[in-house]
Amino acid sequence: MSFCQLCGKPIRGQINAVRHPDWSSDVSLQVCSTCFQNKPRCWICNIPIASTDLSDICSTCTSLGSTCLACKGPIEGGYFELEGVGVYCADCYQNRQPCAVCSAPLTEERWQLSDGRVTCAHCHATAVYNPQQAVALYEEMKRTAYQNLGLKLNVPTGLALVDQKQLVGVIQQQTEKNSRSAIADKLDPAKTLGIYTRLGMRRGIYVQNGLPRMLMLQIAAHEFAHAWQGENCPLLQDALMREGFAEWVAYKMLGFYGYHQKQNQMLSREDLYGSGLKWALELERTDGHDAVIQACREAVKD
Repeated sequence: MSFCQLCGKPIRGQINAVRHPDWSSDVSLQVCSTCFQNKPRCWICNIPIASTDLSDICSTCTSLGSTCLACKGPIEGGYFELEGVGVYCADCYQNRQPCAVCSAPLTEERWQLSDGRVTCAHCHATAVYNPQQAVALYEEMKRTAYQNLGLKLNVPTGLALVDQKQLVGVIQQQTEKNSRSAIADKLDPAKTLGIYTRLGMRRGIYVQNGLPRMLMLQIAAHEFAHAWQGENCPLLQDALMREGFAEWVAYKMLGFYGYHQKQNQMLSREDLYGSGLKWALELERTDGHDAVIQACREAVKD
């Protein structure tokens, strides 16, 4: 019987053999499916690690020092990181085609999706392509939101996994038919990864396929929060409160799942979303999470 090299438990079912790019071909890390899906990952090479501190990197990447993740050459002078992944030399950052999801320089290990997007190995490792897998993650996230924040939807609102072209079509349709939404008018279809829509009695959340599990969870939670607003405070027009609340829900969900490094990236934003998140977190710090929820409910009252 094989044992998982991360949790030490017997592996029942599929064995996931994970290799670091710098390991020889006969060396691999054998992990169970649970650890492969849920353990934090090294922010340089993306292999799962046992540490619960997501600022860590694996021991192999630590020993290698400043080596470009794309060309494997030494880094002299400045370097670049994208979404916590790196490091990359200036030449690769400036001249290589970027990943369609994280914008990191692509290597020969790449994947092209049906809509033409090309993603890197890091994003592909946990990417959600299967609609059933996406729905299962969404339903699990909704249960977590109810258990920890008391948020739930009373009107059925499903999640659909779509490609980039389909998502652009949904955004354009929503913008044309939902004239009251000032937020929809500002969406950039080329950069938007998900959207909550309400067309008559039909409600749904659309998320771009091929996103890493962590990012898909973040987008789904953000749009779930907008769906909750649609039921509980549909007239809320304050953009900072609307987006701050949605970012706060996504931030809390990422924390419950252990994605603390991603939480830090959300906090580093200085735009409407980052400012709104800071507003919600400060209100939670002083008055508790119920106060954030109640603020949205009461904002539209006379």
